Amino acid sequence: MRDRFLDRFSVTASIVLAVMLCTSLGVVFWPRVATALGIEPAPPPPAYAAGDRVDVPAAWYSRHPKTLIVFARAACGACQNAQPFLKTLAASVIEGGGGVTIAGHRESPAEDASFARSLGVAEEAIVVFPSGLRVRVTPTLILVNRDGTILHAWEGVGPDAKQQTIAAAMKAAFR
Repeated sequence: MRDRFLDRFSVTASIVLAVMLCTSLGVVFWPRVATALGIEPAPPPPAYAAGDRVDVPAAWYSRHPKTLIVFARAACGACQNAQPFLKTLAASVIEGGGGVTIAGHRESPAEDASFARSLGVAEEAIVVFPSGLRVRVTPTLILVNRDGTILHAWEGVGPDAKQQTIAAAMKAAFR
């Protein structure tokens, strides 16, 4: 009786270990196997996309026909590097009759407000973004209309080519 139990236990344990090993190897080597088979991994869905409704309070965007919402943080290196571009972009949006809202992180509101002021944004347009929004990286730029429908969205401002694309879209939006 005891031998039968040990035999069954040994077989079960061997099967469990084999399954765990195969799963581990599959996870580790799947990217290589997928590449060899020509399978492209699906890109992650965008945090915000044109046509969606933005999930922020209407007070952030309802005062102007179009508003650029910038999610940025003072402690973010990419935000600091993009500061001259963001300042120019904010000025062009305001000049075009739009609004700019800078949303800083709730963990450092004073520093983020100072960063937003350095971009030339009015004090009443500086807000703290709550958790639970679809913001994966900072800076994230979202252009919305008065109804909260997203017209354009960008995660990061990246190299000059991306900045030129963003600037061109803004220029077209405020004609």
